[in-house]
Amino acid sequence: MALGACTWSEPRAQQRRDADTAAGKLGQAAHKAVVEADKGAKAVGRQINKAARDAHAGWNEEARKQAADKDQPKK
Repeated sequence: MALGACTWSEPRAQQRRDADTAAGKLGQAAHKAVVEADKGAKAVGRQINKAARDAHAGWNEEARKQAADKDQPKK
């Protein structure tokens, strides 16, 4: 019974009225901006990770080439 008292929430009608106020609209716009910024940050993070993987693969390939050049006898 005590746990049920802690889970009270506003009725849907009250939530809709609150959303239609200036503060509610500002809150919605702020939330949308945060969601879009998060999406952008994730995209940038993916691009950075891809660039790092590509650089690492390039370093490994160069190391393999150098090792192969060392193993070949000089003419």
